[in-house]
Amino acid sequence: MLEASVKQLDAFFNPRSVAVVGATKKINKAGHVIFKNFVENKRRGVFRGDIYPVNPHEDYILGFQCYPKLTKIPGELELAVIVVPAEIVPEIMEDAAAKRVKAVVIISSGFGEIGNHELERRVVGIAKRAGIRVLGPNCL
Repeated sequence: MLEASVKQLDAFFNPRSVAVVGATKKINKAGHVIFKNFVENKRRGVFRGDIYPVNPHEDYILGFQCYPKLTKIPGELELAVIVVPAEIVPEIMEDAAAKRVKAVVIISSGFGEIGNHELERRVVGIAKRAGIRVLGPNCL
């Protein structure tokens, strides 16, 4: 059982594929900084997995094809990093469930920490139903 739990954590610490939902060309936004860090680590050989920016308003970000939503990314996706407004997170989590994403990091704030417990319960419910491991929300 411990071995299975450790293997599930690989999606956080050694993912073969990562999507940054909320990646953007706007350099002052967290979505840009996070995606740029993955790109730089990939170019240096530190990160060897596939990286995908997700933003319905962009075609390319830092030379990488942008996807409008998680379900449009080809192949398997192990980790999604979510950097969008809190009210959109449940929709992104439903996409993650449909895509069978193994783990999600929710950078977004605006959940239980400000009294929005129902929104947080919705996200937790989707994650439990789909078997998605979650780090967050509000974890930057």
